[in-house]
Amino acid sequence: MRNFINHSFKINTIKLWSAQTISATGDAVYQLALVWIILDMTGSTAVTGVVAMSAYLPAILFGVLAGVLADRHNRMKLMLISNFSQAITVAVIPILLFFNFYIGLFIGVLAFIRASFGSLFPPAMNAFLPEIIPQERLLKINSLIATSGQFAYLLGPALAGVLLNIMTVGSLFIWDAISFLLAAFLLMSIKHSKVNRKLDNLPRFQELRSGFVYLKTHSSIRLILILTIVNNIFIMGPAIVGIPIMVKHYLHGTASDFAFIEAGMALGMLTGSLFMYKFSKKFNSGFLLLMGMLWDGLTYAMFFWVQSVTVAMIIIIFHGMGIPVITVSRTVIFQKYTPNEYHGRLFSMVHLAVSGMTAVSIALVGIFAEMIPIHTVFLVFGIGGMITGFIGIMNKSILKYQ
Repeated sequence: MRNFINHSFKINTIKLWSAQTISATGDAVYQLALVWIILDMTGSTAVTGVVAMSAYLPAILFGVLAGVLADRHNRMKLMLISNFSQAITVAVIPILLFFNFYIGLFIGVLAFIRASFGSLFPPAMNAFLPEIIPQERLLKINSLIATSGQFAYLLGPALAGVLLNIMTVGSLFIWDAISFLLAAFLLMSIKHSKVNRKLDNLPRFQELRSGFVYLKTHSSIRLILILTIVNNIFIMGPAIVGIPIMVKHYLHGTASDFAFIEAGMALGMLTGSLFMYKFSKKFNSGFLLLMGMLWDGLTYAMFFWVQSVTVAMIIIIFHGMGIPVITVSRTVIFQKYTPNEYHGRLFSMVHLAVSGMTAVSIALVGIFAEMIPIHTVFLVFGIGGMITGFIGIMNKSILKYQ
């Protein structure tokens, strides 16, 4: 019986990892195509920032509500709804481009709709994992699942860099739609028992409020969320729009150069995930979380001195190493030290902090890049990221999490 359970656990892990790898590959290609095509169509860093921001606004508008849904409904069904809906939405973009409908506003609206459905997925998946994975294996499995994204973001941009030599940027959106469908079918094949969760039986607004009450009474979890909000204001904008602006306008590179730099980011993230899988038990999760924030800011500040695509690729690899150190540590802290009946709401707040502040950060980078050189923007934002980590280190309560 035990062998059967272990076999089922391994099969489910493989399926979940494969589904995440496929959909994340599509996400990597989509993100590259969206930013580059808008930058190419308009030539404006500000407009590119606004359109890219539209893909993250739903996290602000609907993110916490998605967490309430994840705590009240079947989490697997929510993941499937998210994937199928995103596939349909993103498939419209290449159709518009095929008919020469090159209007950035409509592409921005579609990006907003896609992201709205996508906001269902992160809280549902992060809350679903503790239902099928023993607590003592959460750290390793979260690290393993993280490698799916890093592997995909290594494969996706590298593949896009090659394909861009033989096809248009618009054609890349087709893969994103297909990837969601393939991932959904894999998720449907995962076997799991129905979990009876303790529900508050409150109206949705009151249930949402109870999640904030939980944060109010748990100061260290609240502080992690606040640091996540501040850190992502400094980190995400440069990653999403700062890199393509630097490659195109400062380093005078091509779309392929941008794609391979993005692949370098993924290589660094994959390395960081493997480190977490192998060595994270030797360190406190809280310590790793704060060190990752410091590393993120430090490596961004180094872009101030970049003069070539090659040097940019080297630095971005080192920068990428710190990202899974942050995300895996934070996820495991929330999964292990908070009740499962709150996981949907808490992880939706994390998603709000990450994606919501990404929208703000993207807009800020787009605006600042119109006024000051992009390499100076990286220096300023990098220093801000380092300060966030130092503030966290000064508060000893986060360092207690094993």
